[in-house]
Amino acid sequence: MGLDEAIKEYFAGWNAHDASKIAPLFAEAGTYEDPVSRMAVRSFDLPTVLWSIETVLPDFAFEIASVTAGDKGATVEWVLRGTNSKPLKPGIDATGKVTSLRGVEIFEGVSGFTRVQRYFDQKTLYEQIGMQVIVEPLSQGKAVYGYSKRVASGNPAPPAIVGMTWIRFRDQSELDRIRTHSAKIIQDFLDETGFISIVTGAAGDRAFTVTAWEDEEALHRALNKSHSHAKHDFRTGDISPGVWTSVWKPEHINRIWTRCPACSQPNDVTDNHHECKNCGAALPERPPYW
Repeated sequence: MGLDEAIKEYFAGWNAHDASKIAPLFAEAGTYEDPVSRMAVRSFDLPTVLWSIETVLPDFAFEIASVTAGDKGATVEWVLRGTNSKPLKPGIDATGKVTSLRGVEIFEGVSGFTRVQRYFDQKTLYEQIGMQVIVEPLSQGKAVYGYSKRVASGNPAPPAIVGMTWIRFRDQSELDRIRTHSAKIIQDFLDETGFISIVTGAAGDRAFTVTAWEDEEALHRALNKSHSHAKHDFRTGDISPGVWTSVWKPEHINRIWTRCPACSQPNDVTDNHHECKNCGAALPERPPYW
């Protein structure tokens, strides 16, 4: 089989989502690598690589844009198309967005690939399927960095109770388990009329939550659902090396201020009035307390 034909068979195997059609095109010790695998893998590991793409883009397909062949190999420019119809990871829903990602495949070897290197921009891929890519250090001095999420119910009431928790995790897979529990718990919170909002996040080896409620009874009603399964998982299984929970009552609650879009003057909108006291212009709806 000539190099041009081998390259066509290679991409046909990817488009068929069939690693058994790709592996025979490699030399015995041939390797494949890309930005996601982060290391060279042998041809018998290609099913795992293919699966990692399918989990994000189940209908993925490559289109060859150009082929530049030489005596020792070839360079292929391609476009990857696919729809994000499966969750990227636990707790993150599929977006249904379509990607059209440009990349390059570099082939070494003409009678069996000795090395194949795939290059593409991960940031562009994630942004095309509706994800945000935030660049932060893992740590800096005493600070550790991570991510956060806010889920608001729209309840404008001032919080009378605040719940604070943290739970430690040992690795990403354990954090994914925690996030699976969290998604169900948050849905229970949204079903409770006394729920105001929640901010969750993870940094270092801790995931944390801060929740706001109209009263403690609403908090307890919501926790008697999926949260009880999470507690059972902690007490009887091996999830997390440690956890802390607490309930707080506000010492005092300060005023809510918003800036007038017309004259830029701050307004105390705790009473939810709708006209600027300085110029009389209409004010936006008062934001919730949390």
